[in-house]
Amino acid sequence: MVLPDKKRKIIVAIMLLTALAFRLFVLWKYGLSLTLHSDDTAYIRSGKILAEKGMIVYHYNHINEPTVHIMPGLPMLLAAIFFIFGTGDMGLYAAKAVMILFGVASVFLIYAIGKDINHEWAGIIAGFSTALFVPLIEIDNLILTEPPFLFGLLLFIRFAVQLGRNHSMSAFYGLMFAYLFCLLFRATVALIPFALLGYFLLIKYPLRLAWKQLGIAVLLVIIVLGPWWVRNYIHYKEFIPLTGSSGDPLLLGTYQGDGYRYGEPYEEVIKKIDEQYPHITIYEKQQMEKEIAIERIKRWYKANPKQFIESYTIKKAKIQWETPFYPVEILDVKKPFIISLHQWIVPLAFASVALTLLLLKRNQKELWFLTFIIAYFTVLNNVFFAYSRYNLPLMPLLFLYIGLLVSAVWHVLFRKKAASS
Repeated sequence: MVLPDKKRKIIVAIMLLTALAFRLFVLWKYGLSLTLHSDDTAYIRSGKILAEKGMIVYHYNHINEPTVHIMPGLPMLLAAIFFIFGTGDMGLYAAKAVMILFGVASVFLIYAIGKDINHEWAGIIAGFSTALFVPLIEIDNLILTEPPFLFGLLLFIRFAVQLGRNHSMSAFYGLMFAYLFCLLFRATVALIPFALLGYFLLIKYPLRLAWKQLGIAVLLVIIVLGPWWVRNYIHYKEFIPLTGSSGDPLLLGTYQGDGYRYGEPYEEVIKKIDEQYPHITIYEKQQMEKEIAIERIKRWYKANPKQFIESYTIKKAKIQWETPFYPVEILDVKKPFIISLHQWIVPLAFASVALTLLLLKRNQKELWFLTFIIAYFTVLNNVFFAYSRYNLPLMPLLFLYIGLLVSAVWHVLFRKKAASS
């Protein structure tokens, strides 16, 4: 059913105002007290030091060490905010307000993606679900990479769909902006063009145009990331294209599933490195952790390949999807309730993926593209460290799939009712 423009505008306005109202209420109710005292405080410290000293750092005990642990996007964004509003409470409130704006924009984008693939009601269901899902409301009140990354990811998907349909250079440049924006916040998005490639193969994207745009894409990546590469080489005398922080999540990932059975406990490994090499940089420590992780993987696979494969596929996928990232209870919404809700949403969404691909005849290729995106991040997190926080930006896509299933069932029932009358 196609919505009249007036009705559409009213629904979208209510959706966005709902998202904004809940997020601003949480900001008003909890203010600066809502914090993880973890990554968010490290990012805030990083932004402040960048604004004051022009240096990107991260770890509190390595405050004078230029970091390659994170991408520069969030420290740069925070530094810009702190430069305007100061590094005190006003600056922190401004930073949280910017995170909230990213969250509200993401609500609109997931609706727009549904509309773009000719399933507007699915987009409306996904938009309202994203607006009201408490873990997403909470994350938009924390100073973390998730709010801007989710915004960038949805923008990437929307421009990819537009590019797949009209092959326009404006959609291509929008796609590249979204990709580079995401990359500045999270290195894990680097290989997402492989999901895009799968989509392009399905729609039989023009090969000559693809090669031309690939050349432009490479040039844009060099222009945007070039300063980061130069900066990293100056400090570490190595070419570090993104971050040097893969060692720790790779090592942690070897203890998931049945990996805890092999070698020394994680804490003992870290303790030994700290004791034997007390003056090394965080980057050097990460490289050591990476080497240890690779040795653990080799030993584990050699000892029990079936157990290893099962852990790195089924068990780690279950770890990252079975519980939500909801570290602090807000709005009197208890964690057990959110866990129970999440454990209904995820199986329903994954069932919806299969059912919508069977039931819906339109826009099959776009639906496969969304599936490629979810699969890409799931596999990547399986390789490294399976953690529910990494999947939180994928929840709007799950809501969209549920919306698609609801729309498909409604359409079938409505059509049968109309045919029988």
